[in-house]
Amino acid sequence: MPHHSWRLVLVLAGAAAATGGAAAASDGAPAVDPAPRKVDGARGCVETIRFGVVDGIAPLSVAPATAWLDDAPDLCFAWYRQPSGPVALEKISNGDLDFATMGSVPFTTAIERGAPVSAIGILAIQLSAEGLATRYGLQEPRSLRGSTIATVRGSTSHYMFEAFLLETGIDPRDVTLVFAAPKEITRLWDAGAIDGAACWTPTLDHVLATPHGATGTPALVVYDAETLRRWGYRTGVLLVARDDFVARLPDVAQRVVERVVRAAYAYNTNPNSFDWTAGRYADVVGRSFWLELGNETTFSRAAVAEILTRNTWPGILEQMGFRGTMGAAILRRQAAFLFAQKDLAETPYEDAAPYLDRIDISFLSEARLLQYETIPLDADPDPVPDFVPYAVRAQMPVPGEGCESFTVLDDENATFDDGSTGEHAYARNANCVWALRAPATGCVALDVPFLSSEGVRDRVEVFSATGDLRATFFGRRGGHPTTVGCVVADAPPPGVAAALVGGAAPDIEGVGLYVRWSTDDEDELAMGAIEPVGFRATARAIEPQERICGPGRGGALCDAPYCVGVVEVTGEGGVIKTQVADDAYQPNSRCAWRIPARGGRVVLDVARLGLERVRDVVTIYDGAAATPGFGALAQPVPFPVFELLRRKYRMSGTHAPTVPLVVDNDVFVTFESDGIANRPRDGGPAGLEIRWRRDAAESTLCPEVASCGRNGRCEEGVCVCDTGYYGETCAFDTCVGAAPWRVAPSGRIVSNAGADYSPGQFCGWPLNIPGREGESIAGIRLRFDRFDIEAPEGQATTTDRAVVFYSVGPQQGSVLCIFRRVMSQQGQTSAGAAVDPATDETKFTFDDGDTLEVLLPEPAAAGANVQLMLGFETDANNHRPFSGFDVTYGVAFDGPAFCDERWPCAEGEVCEDDRCVDEKPRKSKHSRSRRQLRRMKRGVIVAMIVFACVIGLAFCVFGGIYGARVVRTKDELETERVRVVRDQVDSARQWVEDFQAPFCVVAADTFIALGALRPHEALRDGPRDADDDECDKQHTRLEFYDSVDDVERARRGGAVFVFLSHQWLGHAHPDPAGIHYKAMCRALQAVAEDAGVALSAVRAWVDVSSIPQANQATQSLAVASLPTFASCVDYFIVVAPDTEHVTTGCGCDAATYRKRAWCRAEVVACWARRGADRMFVATNRGLRPLFVDTGDGVDTYLEECLEVFAGDLTCCRLQHPDGEPCDKEALVPPFLGLIAELYRDRKQRPEAWEMVSDRVDELFPRTFSYESGGAATTLPLFGDLVEAVTRLVDSESAGDAPPDLVLRGLAPGTTGQRHVAAKAHRGGARSESGRRLASTPTSTTAGPPGRAPALALLRTVSAAHRRAGAASQRASSSELSFNDSSGMATGERTTGTARPGGGVGLAPGTARPGG
Repeated sequence: MPHHSWRLVLVLAGAAAATGGAAAASDGAPAVDPAPRKVDGARGCVETIRFGVVDGIAPLSVAPATAWLDDAPDLCFAWYRQPSGPVALEKISNGDLDFATMGSVPFTTAIERGAPVSAIGILAIQLSAEGLATRYGLQEPRSLRGSTIATVRGSTSHYMFEAFLLETGIDPRDVTLVFAAPKEITRLWDAGAIDGAACWTPTLDHVLATPHGATGTPALVVYDAETLRRWGYRTGVLLVARDDFVARLPDVAQRVVERVVRAAYAYNTNPNSFDWTAGRYADVVGRSFWLELGNETTFSRAAVAEILTRNTWPGILEQMGFRGTMGAAILRRQAAFLFAQKDLAETPYEDAAPYLDRIDISFLSEARLLQYETIPLDADPDPVPDFVPYAVRAQMPVPGEGCESFTVLDDENATFDDGSTGEHAYARNANCVWALRAPATGCVALDVPFLSSEGVRDRVEVFSATGDLRATFFGRRGGHPTTVGCVVADAPPPGVAAALVGGAAPDIEGVGLYVRWSTDDEDELAMGAIEPVGFRATARAIEPQERICGPGRGGALCDAPYCVGVVEVTGEGGVIKTQVADDAYQPNSRCAWRIPARGGRVVLDVARLGLERVRDVVTIYDGAAATPGFGALAQPVPFPVFELLRRKYRMSGTHAPTVPLVVDNDVFVTFESDGIANRPRDGGPAGLEIRWRRDAAESTLCPEVASCGRNGRCEEGVCVCDTGYYGETCAFDTCVGAAPWRVAPSGRIVSNAGADYSPGQFCGWPLNIPGREGESIAGIRLRFDRFDIEAPEGQATTTDRAVVFYSVGPQQGSVLCIFRRVMSQQGQTSAGAAVDPATDETKFTFDDGDTLEVLLPEPAAAGANVQLMLGFETDANNHRPFSGFDVTYGVAFDGPAFCDERWPCAEGEVCEDDRCVDEKPRKSKHSRSRRQLRRMKRGVIVAMIVFACVIGLAFCVFGGIYGARVVRTKDELETERVRVVRDQVDSARQWVEDFQAPFCVVAADTFIALGALRPHEALRDGPRDADDDECDKQHTRLEFYDSVDDVERARRGGAVFVFLSHQWLGHAHPDPAGIHYKAMCRALQAVAEDAGVALSAVRAWVDVSSIPQANQATQSLAVASLPTFASCVDYFIVVAPDTEHVTTGCGCDAATYRKRAWCRAEVVACWARRGADRMFVATNRGLRPLFVDTGDGVDTYLEECLEVFAGDLTCCRLQHPDGEPCDKEALVPPFLGLIAELYRDRKQRPEAWEMVSDRVDELFPRTFSYESGGAATTLPLFGDLVEAVTRLVDSESAGDAPPDLVLRGLAPGTTGQRHVAAKAHRGGARSESGRRLASTPTSTTAGPPGRAPALALLRTVSAAHRRAGAASQRASSSELSFNDSSGMATGERTTGTARPGGGVGLAPGTARPGG
């Protein structure tokens, strides 16, 4: 496979058949004890290097089966299969791996979270090894709506799928996304539970090769990584190493990088050789790949060769090029995606430095590496050996090996293990429990001298006799502390053994400790220098001892410099710490401290809080009982209302509370961390330090222990907080846990008084609604006076929600209703939504102030109280501040409505005894006789009749006068509107007949001699400074053509005109690296050869050289003339080689070119006048025809380009700052003129008119949506001008009706001339065509000699508009609003009362927001 340009690899595209993750670095990683390394005397391995490989094939795959990297005297490599990048990221972060391959998206996660790793190389750029495959019938993007797609969360596949939805306009909420591991994805596909999968090889191959489990239909590819790369979404697979390993063994890292480069070079230079297609390299690569999949015997060398072609393998320069601003921009874009998907809690970095710091190219930049890249694999030094027996095997479980589900050990010195033997892997899905009886001493000590497991997923847990978690051991780290357990004096709680086993198990007397070994269904399938795995533990008798560890130390013997398990805290006060050192706490920590109140209260001062935000948390519970995850008996339940009510405080991040935290009960403090980064992202001391003390029960909270501050008041020794403030001392302006019980039929709840609520939080407000004798409670009424929580927008997801729980037991509840914020279908506004918890479907939406009623499954018993809870769950981040919710609640009885000051009765009802009843009718105090009333009625009727007659006569007189005036006004308005339409049509037809600015070209030989694209002024004026180079002095000529006739005369003289159309590759320069310039030179030489003329006879038009760059007015006129310029040339060439934009990092090629509206306009203008015979595209593969007939006479490229007004425009993307006109308006006059020519010549060129005639309304829309300053307005674009053109052409050819007569009833469109004038009189603008407009003073410049200047035409049309506007004002004074016959708004708004069928309308120009 040939090398790709190193500039291409700067974008970090796809990967070595693997997706997944990576991680970034932070200073001072947690101290990790070295794991037990294998010592192999026969092979001489003193240390084994652990290399994690995500599923896939790469040229480096020659190494595992040949031990190619094991050439150091005492180092060997073990290769561990990883299911995905996010999993590999966690393992390398916590020290279980030394190297890992992973995708760029998880690597971005590592950077943003501060993991202690760096990328030292790029393995591959993916092409078709990753993508989306769906069952048959779902290949069109729109068909994905309502489908279920599986992917790996946080992987490059996940990123590409969300990007695909964004680019194709699919709302992510219309697709159900299932997150699963690759193995689970294959199961779901085989079962028919999903419609498709966004994944990579080999999971992608399985989906494509296996019929869908439900429909039996095959799968097809919707997109692959190469497609998304061309759309600007770059991903890739990186070689990642732990920072501490690289610092300790830099020579090993250098050797690994050398082998990566050498293997990639060997494949790239001859991918079709026998060695790579059917020989020794295909053999050893195949053995490695199929061993990864657990198949030791079956593989196909042909399949290996095919899989290798699905990626490109970058060399040294390509890899080094990634460390630059473009690489940082790619990673930053992926970080924004991760933040939107809630995989990051912190706002992504804005600077490039944090990204570049994690890309280490020092090993790639070694001088000798360039020579090393050219050495064949079978040559010295270090040739690739043949496969070796010890390496060609996979470490897999052996059937029958494993452990019993429950074992009782009575020996004073007992040894037990996981049941695997030799180098076999341990059993999957194991759950084995050992009950260790205490010997005569009463206590037993547990030591774990050997443990090697697959991270935290496979672990050893130690529990006390009462079920408390004492320790958790996992991974490949050594130095596990001793755990001690003693027989409890009182009888232990029953059911501990059964809870650990997960089934029936007897309660055993005299147990000191329980040990549980649990594994998942994944297996790393190690290869190479296989290490023993599993665990071995010993139990021994020990004397009882009281040992109080110092702050930050754990373990029964205080030998661990970090916290371990649940600790019983003693004394009257002390310090709680997560670790001794301040640099980092342990990964995957589960620590807890139980502090007894002894009848008083516990006061906690948080001296230090330095945790990774949201991911690592400390929680303070009310009560001594262990919570789920910290006790065998604390099993999770579906809706743990009881546990939620115990949660008093939940803290994360670095902002420690400045006031004491007080709990009037025993306290259970928990600390949990994950396995990636164990420190705050932005530095500072890490970990938790709490100073606690116990206060006597006689003391009052306020004012003795603490103050209530400014946000509460002290009542009877307790702080009563203001609305929206929380905590025992009212110190928090957002909810932090469970609030006290509220016993009242109504009340008010405010989530937060601050500007934003906390992410990663769960708050609860328990409500005890009192019943009433003889009445049943049916539910609760809610009125959200403010409901401002995060709603999903674009790619941003959210799980923020308010939940109403209903208590169904002492510890459980059921969910009655869920409230979320949802976006409208247009994505412009959001509203509250009530969601059915069973189906997750929206029942209805509501606005602030609406009253909602949440009903119980059935009314409560008469007179019974009802316990409810309003919960508030938030996710990892808020993309902007949200003010939360302010809700008023009230009981809903199964009968008359409840009422109080918060819940007034409806009109016609009054509140009596807290119930709404009908208002009783009032009797009149001054009654009159029926006779008097009848007399008064008759008098009133007579007076009304007389009054009506007088008024009617007046209206008849006035109506006649007014009607005549209305008719006259309508005639005047219609005349003015016809005049405006005629002016617009005439000016458009004149627009394309000649240039609006000079047509500037440069001779092809001069252009080629320039050496680069030069600006217009440099070619026009020549060198201005003495030090200008010789090229400028010799070649500084531009040729000017003032009219189309001038061009025709030159053409007759032998000149050949070429229009070079391209997309700019930078904001400051159109072609910074000269890529387009070189393609242009080749294209001009091809044109000269095709036309049979010398280069000097070829005239080239190219934007930056032919359009003025300094004078704003002349530049604007030239830009507006682009369609006319493009339509008068002999050759039209699209210059679009595959490259990328140097500023944005997005890909630029033929596909992105035709997405731009101005590019489409140039193509269509040339086609409309000159046909498609001499229209070409210049790519990396040379010059080829622009349009290709598909067999039915229709070219999809042309069909797409015809949609000019649906193309991308920068002005629309920027939402027209300062109300500037839209570029679509500038395109109306030339295209209207082209339409007139196509219609006029429809008999000579019927195929051209047929292409547009059936799509007129689609291609030339009547209106368009104009957005500026966040407001959207519908404005006229073509209006009825297309119909006006066809009517005028028909009228002129027939000569049977005056032009003004055929235009009656037609609405004008926008005024493109206004667009040009606005652009010409504003400095610093940027045209959508990509041509830079300099910020210089403007001047009004006339057009070419011999014809009316363009700005004079503007004045003519503007005068007509002013006359129409005056007439419109006269009409508005008569209280009439005029609309056109089609009902479309056609211009400035008029005041007054609209009447049905109200006449004709007037559209003098385009109205913009603000007038």
